[in-house]
Amino acid sequence: MRLALALDDRLTAPRCDNPSMQASIAWLWSHRRWAYAAYMLFGVLRIPERTGFHFYALKCDTRLTAANAGASMTKGPHIVLFALFFLLTAAQFDRVDRRSMGWSLAATLALGLLVEIEEGLTRTGNCRLTDVLPDVAGGAAAMAVLASGATVWRFVSSARNQRSQQ
Repeated sequence: MRLALALDDRLTAPRCDNPSMQASIAWLWSHRRWAYAAYMLFGVLRIPERTGFHFYALKCDTRLTAANAGASMTKGPHIVLFALFFLLTAAQFDRVDRRSMGWSLAATLALGLLVEIEEGLTRTGNCRLTDVLPDVAGGAAAMAVLASGATVWRFVSSARNQRSQQ
């Protein structure tokens, strides 16, 4: 079974040789935004749910110091998880371009801030403003990989099109 992802100009559902599997993949791809919305709703409500939705006065460390930034950048799981979040968000757009990547990075930043606020309101973690740095770093790393991949894909596609026209 062969799978291929069409990244030529628009993101489309992956293609395969099996017609019934192709229909299933196409259905899943067409409903990806509903799955993303449900995933986001679950993710955003997960932190307050752990405390039974008991909130306290917001208490966050907003000092922008090198020590705080250094401590924040040691959070490897944040970098990886927010890189994955960036890629999931970018997949919601029909094209891979500056607009989709900019909105995906903005959503990554917004989610990072929301997680820190939730941690401050529920006292379930360290609410530090600098903890958003690894979140944005993960999103930026994923953006670099995605932009590089899209550039290579477009270069290969245009070379293939030029050869087929000759």
